[in-house]
Amino acid sequence: MMYVIALTALGLGIVAGWSLASRFMLRSLVGLFLVLVAAVIWVGLAPDMLPGDGFATIVATYLVAVPMASGLLGGAVLRWLFRKRDTAA
Repeated sequence: MMYVIALTALGLGIVAGWSLASRFMLRSLVGLFLVLVAAVIWVGLAPDMLPGDGFATIVATYLVAVPMASGLLGGAVLRWLFRKRDTAA
């Protein structure tokens, strides 16, 4: 089940990165990426500050934020590569 969640987050990140890059919404793309990275850093550095025992928050953050952040970058790079190919043709 965890693989399904991680792969879904990766796919959603790729679609969102492609969409934001194709509409030249790079400020939103960078902002969303920074929020995801900040969540991973916050969970990694301060697990004592999390609500409850924090285990569920840590698992959810690493299970969703990391694949989504990498998908955002991957989708933006893929869109850039396809845009370069389309303009050359």
